Amino acid sequence: MNVIETIPGIHCKQCDFKVAEQTSFCPSCGSESIETVSLKPNGIIHSFTVVYVGFGHMAARAPYVLAIVQTEENVKLTTVIEGVTDFNVVKIGDKVRFKGMDEKIGPVFQY
Repeated sequence: MNVIETIPGIHCKQCDFKVAEQTSFCPSCGSESIETVSLKPNGIIHSFTVVYVGFGHMAARAPYVLAIVQTEENVKLTTVIEGVTDFNVVKIGDKVRFKGMDEKIGPVFQY
């Protein structure tokens, strides 16, 4: 996993949409008028589930927290939350921080 301080993303100059992925066009309006941006690393858990039976390359990681995290710029992304020792204490609104990009699963956040 590559540990970096910011989340790589794009900003659409046409519709002002931001997303935490690298594409050559805006996924919202289709415009090619985009720029690469660095999104802030802090976020909150917007929604989550605990996955007890993973599949494929995620099988060995189970159990784990799969969450929708909302960043400071209101970008929502699906991510794995690491550093959870007690699944019963995870709750919506918990603060998390971007840890890095995993080439197989994408962004990873941590408590």
